[in-house]
Amino acid sequence: MTVELQKLLTDAAASDWAPAASERLAHGIEERIVAFLPSRARAALGAEEAAQRARVIAWERCRLLAERQTGMATWGFLANIVRWRLADAVRAEALRRQRHPLTDVVPEHVDRRQVVELGSSLDLICAELAQAGLFEREARRLLLVATEGARFERSAIRNRLLTAGASRSQAEGMAWLLRGGAANRSALARLAVGERREAVFADAIVRRWIAAAAGRDQSFSGGRTGSGLPAVRAVEAPGFGLARTA
Repeated sequence: MTVELQKLLTDAAASDWAPAASERLAHGIEERIVAFLPSRARAALGAEEAAQRARVIAWERCRLLAERQTGMATWGFLANIVRWRLADAVRAEALRRQRHPLTDVVPEHVDRRQVVELGSSLDLICAELAQAGLFEREARRLLLVATEGARFERSAIRNRLLTAGASRSQAEGMAWLLRGGAANRSALARLAVGERREAVFADAIVRRWIAAAAGRDQSFSGGRTGSGLPAVRAVEAPGFGLARTA
């Protein structure tokens, strides 16, 4: 399957998800996503269960990308989304197996204040960026750019965002939100291991990252010690990340 994901999405949406176009997209998901699922997910969930979950996650994300018409959908981004959500499922399954059998009847805590559709960690970060003043569509665009590609170091994330038109402070803030450092784990990592949304986003350092990524803290530079605090001499000029909202 050499067809780019964006073309398959465009064809499917243009045909109103007709069977032929939908089958081509489903075939691409099988070849580019399901065939390369992490072995850990297959072992923890079972090969068939992991494959089925991957199909559902990938298809739902494809429908969302087609609806938003970003024009930037790639197989790499879709593979990252599937991998992250399967990792969440693996962690949840591991925690479930660690509980004593007598506690299985105890219901899980549900945070009623969270919006139901914001199920993934990336969606929660997007919601916080929107609350901080960044247009939701722009927040999703920046997250898509940041998570694109095989390399997930802060420097790689920052460079991708700069190339896409984000200001340097925005790029730094987003890189720390998604990758973090030795002294301060990223917001993404903390959410992924089950920390409460309120606790994560109430953290003063995370709030600084959010403000920078939303374009409200143009002095943010990421610091030199991995603390996520600004370096003394770094003052960045505003970029045009916010101006590129479609």
